[in-house]
Amino acid sequence: MSVRTMNENQPKAAITVSKMCSLLSISRSQFYWHVKKGTFHEPHRLSNGRPYFNASQVEDNLKAREMGIGVNGEYVLFYERDNETPKQSAPSKFKLKPDYTELMDGLSALGLTGLTTSAVADAVDHCYPKGTAGQDENDVLRTVFRFLKRSGSV
Repeated sequence: MSVRTMNENQPKAAITVSKMCSLLSISRSQFYWHVKKGTFHEPHRLSNGRPYFNASQVEDNLKAREMGIGVNGEYVLFYERDNETPKQSAPSKFKLKPDYTELMDGLSALGLTGLTTSAVADAVDHCYPKGTAGQDENDVLRTVFRFLKRSGSV
């Protein structure tokens, strides 16, 4: 005797609103807006008041989403999200200034005194025009120290 497993293609007898929204790939608020407009079926309620959808409602709602025709017979357009490529945020007007506190502490420990943040920032910009991301802290400290010593700015 073999044990029968339930695969994902077989609809359940009842599902929750959250699961329905997940299947439709829309938020709950957007889903309820569409329910109010008649695009999707309104959920049934259990005796305790919890909303649910039966298998035929699930099928109708999924068909409405796929076909672009609501259960009320009206055409509906859905915004398709592109989940694969995140959107690049617009460049900020304000750039965050890097914190050179640790670097300045390391340089003063090596004997450089009278350092200003702008002098250290200029040295870092000169030595690392593409930034210090991915660089070893010790290498950055050594390179900036040598640059400042050679330039005679300290």
